[in-house]
Amino acid sequence: MSIPNPHQTPAPAPSAASVSAAMTALGAYAQPPTADELEQQAAGVGGEHVLAAILANALYGASIGVGMLAEGHMLVRGAGAQEMMLARQQVIRASGADGPGVIGALHWQTGQVSHVLKGLDKQGCGPVVAAAARAASALLSLLACSAVFSTDDERAGQIPDELARARKDLAEALAEIDELPATAAALFPGGLADL
Repeated sequence: MSIPNPHQTPAPAPSAASVSAAMTALGAYAQPPTADELEQQAAGVGGEHVLAAILANALYGASIGVGMLAEGHMLVRGAGAQEMMLARQQVIRASGADGPGVIGALHWQTGQVSHVLKGLDKQGCGPVVAAAARAASALLSLLACSAVFSTDDERAGQIPDELARARKDLAEALAEIDELPATAAALFPGGLADL
């Protein structure tokens, strides 16, 4: 279930050019694309709206990389939990989410994490990743439920299915975790006995 924010004023759709400019400012391009190149890329992926979303997600990824680097430098220089909390609060603040929109922003971030973990799980990355993928999927369902504030909301009828999905995903995550001692024993004979 997607989570639109009914309290947020609709913003104009981002253009591929504006997102590309942000990526240029962040230093994500070795050479920024020209307007003609952006137009060709848009035609190749199904339109300006698709390219804008692709570039926005690329910008998000580039921002994550910059954030990880900046946090690492911050920690090396002696910053602690308080400074980390202050830095990380900016993710939600900069997203423009406030009030009920915070749940929508968290849902979107969790969707990003869940997508990557599901892909890793399909590649057979092991039971810990499988458990993480199931747990992320459960969190996605729970956040979807958390975004419904009234029985008048058309999404209220989806809550039972979302909760059932969350229970199933959490049970599967727990089963993966319960299998870890046997899996670890097979992978690391003579080690990791405390699992």
